[in-house]
Amino acid sequence: MNGLLLINKPAGMTSHDVVSRVRYLLKTKEVGHSGTLDPMATGLMVLLIGEATKLSSYVTEGDKSYAVGIRPGVTTDTLDITGQILAEKQVQCSEGQIQELALSLVGEFQLPIPMFSAKKVDGKKLYEYAREGVQIEQPQKKMAFWNVTHQEPLKFHLHCSKGSFIRSWVQLLGDRMGCGAAMASLERTSSHQYNLTEAMTLAELASMEAQEVSRKLVPLDKALKGVKSIRVKGQDAVLMKNGQISHSLRSQLISRFNPDQDEIIQILPEEKGRLLALVGLEKQQGFKIKRVFNC
Repeated sequence: MNGLLLINKPAGMTSHDVVSRVRYLLKTKEVGHSGTLDPMATGLMVLLIGEATKLSSYVTEGDKSYAVGIRPGVTTDTLDITGQILAEKQVQCSEGQIQELALSLVGEFQLPIPMFSAKKVDGKKLYEYAREGVQIEQPQKKMAFWNVTHQEPLKFHLHCSKGSFIRSWVQLLGDRMGCGAAMASLERTSSHQYNLTEAMTLAELASMEAQEVSRKLVPLDKALKGVKSIRVKGQDAVLMKNGQISHSLRSQLISRFNPDQDEIIQILPEEKGRLLALVGLEKQQGFKIKRVFNC
């Protein structure tokens, strides 16, 4: 069983809990994921099954979108409502003013990374420093947000770049409001080209037979939408399986690969649903096989 499995994560489970449950249900240890969700968060998790685990670094590259609820006037250590309250202030802004401020928070910002996160500093996760009460300089990073829309009172939908923290955006909104704010809810609605509407629940997965699950998987040759592909057969395919690039395939790569746009090209066999390899271009080395898939 190889491919991507789209799961709608329930609140209260860690991302590791979801992976463990799917490993149990599918009776395989070869299950990974393309990005964690906090236990309080719900929504889309893209799981990598079987040979698809080799796609991890590529599937995680895309942008994501979220529906986020906020609680104005509250500041916590975790930046969400699960944390310890550090301060409470009277909210002076109207809902209309909060909406206007939120819609203005688009673009690229240099923001602090939440201390309760898995980001590492000197080989140690930030949440480990926070739990031990160790004071360190809080790292910052560039985060980009766009397409912010108002859904309902104190709830917004927005897109963000890879590695951006929605809690940091909520903290920025709270600062602009002058009273602080904490994240009250979070739902991931899309990840790269995949959408929450395509996902199934763990209960639905548990009710399926193996063949039905296989049909629900995103096949390997469809997993990297937007990435160029070359289909091979015969000796070209045999050599590729053995980690070699034939002369004829190399000629096709030269004509198809654009160094300014392409990181990799997919090499597909004649059979649908399968992926032979990913090939990239290395400086001073030419074309190099990045991954070979055994399926």
